[in-house]
Amino acid sequence: MLKAVLFDLDDTLFDHRHSSREALALLQQDFFGDRDEVTLDELEAANHAILNEVHVEVLAGTLGPDEARVKRFGMFFRRFGIKLSTHDLQIVAASYRANYQSSWRAMPGAEKLLRALRHRGVKTSIVTNNLVEEQMSKLARCGLLELLDSITISEEAGFSKPDARIFQIALDRLGLEAQETVMIGDAWENDILGARAAGIRSVWYNAYSSEPPERTVPEIRTFEDSDAILRLLFL
Repeated sequence: MLKAVLFDLDDTLFDHRHSSREALALLQQDFFGDRDEVTLDELEAANHAILNEVHVEVLAGTLGPDEARVKRFGMFFRRFGIKLSTHDLQIVAASYRANYQSSWRAMPGAEKLLRALRHRGVKTSIVTNNLVEEQMSKLARCGLLELLDSITISEEAGFSKPDARIFQIALDRLGLEAQETVMIGDAWENDILGARAAGIRSVWYNAYSSEPPERTVPEIRTFEDSDAILRLLFL
């Protein structure tokens, strides 16, 4: 019997891509306005790849968030042939950060789904890789904190997805066994394979209609049809 649903946060319950694209669009205007060949999609792809690379150092504690942003944007602009001073990179990083935060929002349908699950007596939980302050701020701003029974964040847990131990910590906090839960997340390796390693059934949140690495995992592409999701979860 399903007793809890575990959710990833970034690009699952929290619409990170929306906020990132909003902030990148302003960078595009400031630095690439006369370069029509550089599209927002290209900027997004570069930012995403570099963020994933640098974020590993943040999660490991070897690089602070502010240092990481300066390093990240130095790499980002060099990729497009632009060299900025450290001072200019600090200004760019602060501007991007402010614009990113001002665009924070929950994924469409996320709040409704959480409420529907709790109405059915199902607990809801977050399992996410990031810093505690960052993730808690997102949840508070998006109005999701009151709809969660537990929150497990890699910084405080001491393990990061896909390590099965972070999922076990989440289960222990809920007081449940793996077979009583389902994990929903967008990252195949971290969320789907990580949950599988912990013995947890998973559902892939595939908002951008990507090709799945395998066809054995059920997927959803929007949270806005909560009734259909509930039917899937309670199969």
